[in-house]
Amino acid sequence: MKWTVTSNGIDLLLKNSLIFPNEFRDSVNTKLFETSSAQNQIVRPQWVRGAIIPAALIAAGTITLLPEPYCLLSKYHIQEEELEMFPGFNTPIDNYLQFVPVAAIFGLKAAGVKSRSDLPNQIAIMAKAELLMGLIVHGMKKTIRIERPSGEGMNTMPSGHTAQAFVAATVLDMEYRDTSPWISVGGYAVATTTAIGRMVNNKHWISDILIGAGIGIFSAKVVYYTHKYRWGKKNNMVILPAIYKNGGGVSFAMQL
Repeated sequence: MKWTVTSNGIDLLLKNSLIFPNEFRDSVNTKLFETSSAQNQIVRPQWVRGAIIPAALIAAGTITLLPEPYCLLSKYHIQEEELEMFPGFNTPIDNYLQFVPVAAIFGLKAAGVKSRSDLPNQIAIMAKAELLMGLIVHGMKKTIRIERPSGEGMNTMPSGHTAQAFVAATVLDMEYRDTSPWISVGGYAVATTTAIGRMVNNKHWISDILIGAGIGIFSAKVVYYTHKYRWGKKNNMVILPAIYKNGGGVSFAMQL
């Protein structure tokens, strides 16, 4: 008796030669190998493509940490320009905008809009993405002690509001992009507005929001590429006859 693990479930292959002839075993093993190889070829480019945008955002945010003599887009210079353009600007709207993409994910689902995942998997994906994002953000805030531009504290890096907005906007994008690209555009527009709000409210440097956005997107992508879609699935059992020139048998497969 042998258990063979595949991405589609767990196949239990009874290796008794009286039940399963050699031809059947060889064909099954070959098929599993071919499927595994094809899946590996598909997954690798996904990881690469998924890492490009968050890596670019984090790199850009890191560059702005350099002082003005070494960087034309230094966070200090950008903050000075922003304060001149929006003197005394203050609004609490960014505290609420960060959660709009989350509300949109489940609101659209409740309205019956077609999505990539069913509700149990949406909840699982969102929970895991939020957890990963939260661990990274709070870990960095505790470790990297940088003062806020307003001088209110030493926990400016990275922006938690921005990370929250972008992790949810990315999940919204992944779930509904095939239904309508405008849903994705709306989600990222809200997330970007949240990030800009943190800057004009003088709560964060540009480096904080760029890195926060990168962390949010990265967290959502990692969860999607590792999620197994087991929530909400029924167990499936299939029993099929197998007839070959040297004998017959029965194949048994269970998908979890």
